[in-house]
Amino acid sequence: MATRRKVIQFSGGAMLAAALTGKVSAQVGTPGATPEVEIGDPSILPLKNPGMFTVHTDEPAFEPWIFDNDPTNGKGFESAFIYAVAEKLGFEKEQVEWGRTLWNASFAPGPKDFDAYIAQVSITPERARAVGFSIPYVKGQLAVIANEGSPVLEAETLADLAKFKWGTQVGTIYYSYLVDYIKPEQDVLVFDTNLDSLTALDNGTVEAGIQDLQIASYVTEIQFPTMEIAGALPAKASGGGSGLVTELGSELIPYLNSAIVHLQNDGTLQALFDEYLAPPSDMKVFGE
Repeated sequence: MATRRKVIQFSGGAMLAAALTGKVSAQVGTPGATPEVEIGDPSILPLKNPGMFTVHTDEPAFEPWIFDNDPTNGKGFESAFIYAVAEKLGFEKEQVEWGRTLWNASFAPGPKDFDAYIAQVSITPERARAVGFSIPYVKGQLAVIANEGSPVLEAETLADLAKFKWGTQVGTIYYSYLVDYIKPEQDVLVFDTNLDSLTALDNGTVEAGIQDLQIASYVTEIQFPTMEIAGALPAKASGGGSGLVTELGSELIPYLNSAIVHLQNDGTLQALFDEYLAPPSDMKVFGE
């Protein structure tokens, strides 16, 4: 029987991450790229509030991306990453001003109250017509979750998964993966928020759901301990990774990109991945 993991330890080294590349992995970019612009002087940046780097995230925000729903503590991959970006741009920690914007609203057309938004927003052509994106800071893996004892846990292939009733959040990569690759035999139930989709799974309205692998661990360990991770999904055309969101055409994007490239090249981004996001070696991957 394939191994099922309820708890994922988000630790480990680069050797583990490298060994899993192409199977169950998240990638943080390839070192060696050339920064687009010089960075380090915040006074030249096109900011919402001069002298302050205004960053928003979702409400709530979950581990391992942000710990204790508190982005100011520097704990969790995305909180630590933002402070690392800010440092490269020349900001002090107290010059990072956090706020909240609901995830769906972050990539809706129109003006934004933030310089950058971070909450695992996958880069897609449709979203890129409404907002700006930095280069990806992480490329993740999707996982299937189900309730304890569910036959979903015994599935081995995408064809097996197609037999179940699915629910997911509207407008997400999760939904796109479902309809494009799993192709469920029953209509997919679509919900306004991720929490709504998880509640539907918890109460039996649906039988299976998709989450990012790291979020799936938090969901099954903390939010809904009666759920389990059934396995990871094979990598497909699930977007261009997650990027920082800006207003469409923001002149800040080249500076954000340069900061990310610097963090790739000096090993900071990989170190954050190893600390917070390294996947387990025994995770089942569904066959195609």
